[in-house]
Parts: sequence; C-alpha cells; structure tokens
Amino acid sequence: MMVALFIFGMIASASVFLLRQSVEAEARSAVRLEEMGDLRRFSAILAQDMTLMLPRPSRDAVGSDRVALMSGDGLLLGFTRQVPQIDPQPGASSLQRVEWALVDGRLTRATAPKADGAATSAPVPILEGIESVQMRFRDRLGVWQPDWRPQRTDELPIAIELTLAQAGNPGAPLVMQFLVAGGGG
Repeated sequence: MMVALFIFGMIASASVFLLRQSVEAEARSAVRLEEMGDLRRFSAILAQDMTLMLPRPSRDAVGSDRVALMSGDGLLLGFTRQVPQIDPQPGASSLQRVEWALVDGRLTRATAPKADGAATSAPVPILEGIESVQMRFRDRLGVWQPDWRPQRTDELPIAIELTLAQAGNPGAPLVMQFLVAGGGG
C-alpha cells in the first residue's frame, strides 16, 4: 500500500510540474506574440507613412520654412504626407504633417491636421521598450547617409533604414528598411 501511495505521489508531482511548465511556456509565448504584433503594427504604420510621404516643404506655426524631411534634435522624422480622403469635408486638408520621435523608450507619432502652420497633436506611443534608434538615409545616388542633408528643400531620400535596440533583448538589433514613394527626385 505504501508503495502504491509513493508511486501515486510521484505521478501527481510530475503532473503538477508538467502543468506548471506548460502554463509558463504559454505565458512566455503570449508575451512574445504581443511583442511581435506591436512590431508589425509599427512597421505597417511607418510603411504607410513612407508610401504617402510627399516631397513638399512646409511651414511651422511661426511661418518659418521647413524642408520636406526633417530629422535630428530629438525628432526622428518630420514630413508631410498625403491623407486619403474617403468623404472629404469642406475646408479639410488633403495634407498632414507627421512627426516620429523617441521619447522615454517609446517610439511616438504625432500629427498635425494641415501641413503648414498647425501644431501637432499629443504624441501617441506606437512602440515601447526601445533603448535607441539609429537612422540612415539612402540618397538618389544610392549612398547611405547617417544624416539627411538635402540639396533642395523638396528632396526626399530613396529609402530610410531604422536600427532599433530593444530593451530586454540583448540579441542583435532589429534593422528595418522602408522605401520612400516620393524619394529620389
């Protein structure tokens, strides 16, 4: 009888151990899937912005001129994009100012309802857990540049590369490249 109880206890302990391992693996998988979903959403939003980016200079709220693509001084990217209008309202602009920034470990996106003179909305966090972002810009000659310094105010790069270092991920950083629809001109 004691042997049977001992064997039953061993089987019960092994079952509890296996169940706990299964639950922990499922929890880790759920976290990883959520992270992958966040990266895919970020990539989709930025790819859409790159597709709709226009080689159009703009003006800030004070009226000063801005180049078509701005980068630096805390701003990752600032540009004008076309806004698809399904049901345009009278006086609504078909252009929008978009600004991407890295703030406190979050990639944020802010928009302004017009390309010229309008203040941007409060930044919306799109991707969290980012330690650093390195950027490169491919010019019309096919050369990757660490900074975007256009020759003309309406010039855009052909492509933009982002290298993201993620917090808690000591592996290789994530490198993403995006084509710019209006670039190269």
